[in-house]
Amino acid sequence: MIIRYDEEINLVKGILTAADFPEEDAGTMAKVITHSDFTGVYSHGLSRLTRYLRQIKKGALKNRPNFHKVLDSGAVMVFDCDNGSGIISVNKAYDAALERARQFGIAMAVGRHNANIGCGSYYGWRAAADDMVALVCCNTYAFTSPFGGADRLIGTNPIILGVPAGKEYPLVMDISTTNVAMGKIQAAEREGQSIPAEWAKDYDGNPTTDPSKAFSLSPIAAHKGYGLAVMVDVLSTMFSQACFGSDIGLFSKLEPENSGFCVILIDPSKFMPIDDFKAEVDKYARMMKDSRKAPGVKEIFLPGEIEFKKFEQIKQTGITVSDALEKELTELSISLGVVPEGTDFNGLVKHFNT
Repeated sequence: MIIRYDEEINLVKGILTAADFPEEDAGTMAKVITHSDFTGVYSHGLSRLTRYLRQIKKGALKNRPNFHKVLDSGAVMVFDCDNGSGIISVNKAYDAALERARQFGIAMAVGRHNANIGCGSYYGWRAAADDMVALVCCNTYAFTSPFGGADRLIGTNPIILGVPAGKEYPLVMDISTTNVAMGKIQAAEREGQSIPAEWAKDYDGNPTTDPSKAFSLSPIAAHKGYGLAVMVDVLSTMFSQACFGSDIGLFSKLEPENSGFCVILIDPSKFMPIDDFKAEVDKYARMMKDSRKAPGVKEIFLPGEIEFKKFEQIKQTGITVSDALEKELTELSISLGVVPEGTDFNGLVKHFNT
């Protein structure tokens, strides 16, 4: 089935509101989840929503957590997220950091007892819209091993950077420090598909193409990606006193994640007029895009540009939801009492789009 942008927003918000999330929080989660699907990052869209719903059913993800500030020293803040949605926690921490960055020029907000933060590029887009430079990172469930090791102690540990521009697309980098996110492994297993051998290793450390045997995700750029993942762990956990390594909950058992995050916002207008800053970013972007192309290359892209263009295109066409994902999402919605037994996916979508 093909669903449109507004239909997915309403669907996700409706399901989460029915699962007793506050309406405002459900709306925020819906925006981030739909952003993921409509920028082509299916691993954190409706596919990831099924994981959230399973965590909610088990009590590993609180729908009404006691999110609160535990330290405030001006430009630096620490939050306890009480194992609520990481999407909500990071957005609330961002709100607080934005106010302080406009006051001090830079602000850092960190959190503990957190969960999955959703599609990272959303925060880069948000920062660019607010005329802020952002660095956001977090640790996650342990999905990979130290370089040369066998125990899973490190997460996919994404790094997000956002820089506002003027006439050009903002510069937004959103990468995990593993070759893929675990969501893509899950999606391949759900669809009965194999995975590339460079995505993951089995329990014994051998490359595998079977998603059901994927034990440890492979880092980007070998030891370099491993080094980045370690530093994300440090930024995300040492300041916030969040869990790391073997103290993180187990993904396979739907345990609370208890991870940490770090949000750093910088106000360019403290350095120069914001229009001058964005003009310089435009100049930089054009330098890259107008440079000589290698044989066979039609266009040079900057970080995040493809996702901006995909968003514009997919918003016109909608996304196709696979039969397997339709079935899983509908069954979970029924089990949570969102819709009555016998409802199909088309009925589920219509339930929140009438």
